[in-house]
Amino acid sequence: MQSLSFLGSLDITGLVFLFWYTTFLEIPRYLVGAFAVVTAALWSPPRRCGETGLTISVVLPGHNEANSLRVCVEALTEQTVAADRSRMQIIVVDDGSTDRMTEVARELLGEGKIDRVLRLEHRGGKSAAVNFGLTACTGDIVVIADVDTSFDRDAFAILLSYFSDPRVGAVGGDIAARNAFATLITRHQTIEYAIGLSLGRRIGDMFGTLPIVSGAFGAFRRSALDSVGGQDVEVGEDADLTMKLRRAGWRIRFAPEAHALTLVPETVPALIAQRLRWDRGLVTIWLRKFRGATDPRAAIFSIKEVATFADVVVFQILLALAFPVYLVWLFYHFGEFSAVIIGATLAGYVVLDLLAFVAAAAIGLRRPLRLLPYLPLHSVLQVSLMRIVRLVAIVQELVFRSSYRDPYVPARVMQQVERV
Repeated sequence: MQSLSFLGSLDITGLVFLFWYTTFLEIPRYLVGAFAVVTAALWSPPRRCGETGLTISVVLPGHNEANSLRVCVEALTEQTVAADRSRMQIIVVDDGSTDRMTEVARELLGEGKIDRVLRLEHRGGKSAAVNFGLTACTGDIVVIADVDTSFDRDAFAILLSYFSDPRVGAVGGDIAARNAFATLITRHQTIEYAIGLSLGRRIGDMFGTLPIVSGAFGAFRRSALDSVGGQDVEVGEDADLTMKLRRAGWRIRFAPEAHALTLVPETVPALIAQRLRWDRGLVTIWLRKFRGATDPRAAIFSIKEVATFADVVVFQILLALAFPVYLVWLFYHFGEFSAVIIGATLAGYVVLDLLAFVAAAAIGLRRPLRLLPYLPLHSVLQVSLMRIVRLVAIVQELVFRSSYRDPYVPARVMQQVERV
């Protein structure tokens, strides 16, 4: 009770001093989100599927996806843009699979459900598979999708409508968890996707600072891909391609009305492995490859690029690095009372996440409200487990360059890249 009385006795200055980490590094992010929600609700009309006359090529790269491929392809043939089959080309690229993926693909080819089957005899990683697929693409727009992702029937038509603007080089779709209620971990990720991906990318789209088009569901203007030379070999190849397009002057958009579902990790070890890979990309992409975007002497310098860079560096990298500093500061100055402060901070995160999740639902992002009871779990995992994983990934990449040993890209391929 004395601890609660002490917190209640503090004025605004005292509270800011005590909770400086949340006040300066977290609350601004939520306030920007609130502004975006209000703006979207009042002034952003829903995107309609306008006829553009553009043709589309779908590239499905995969490694050992024999069990998922048929379901994915048959779902693609139900897209509204596939009513005229000549407008949509489907290309399957087998990235050195050891299962029956190529055989299943050839069966689908014989049934007329796909147009090309390509195979890399030795696994080269997703970037190699995508670039190989691009050599066979004939469409004006290229959709790159994961084989375990499924789409609403009008998702591709909505993506195409964004390309009526000739300045647009890439459009990302909205992704949610297909296995949302499989485990507590998938429930957490469903909430995370709603707040961090669906709502977060809508904010980036509003301000023109969208830093990534997801590799699971993204559409690209073919001429834009050609202008940047396709994908580079990176663990975070989707973020890398997006930044290459931004650097080349193309506009990047997010289509919240184009919905897709994907499988998310169902166990803690699988989630940690995925996020270590994703978070290492923060260093490889932002602190190494594209840090020159903030140099005013560079030809690609612009305020929007600086804002994009600052958004990632401050709210993802600096936030993770400052977290242990804040904890040490708390325990040094407040001792056992720091546990009460941490508890109050967690309660604050639950409230902020609740507002963000409800806001995401209010502007039409389809997330089941029956997930609300799991918000405390989500908040605790975000502040503890996920922040620790991000911190470990950043340190691993800064010190040990761990992305060059990540099994996501074959070791022999990464060795060649490292030499270059």
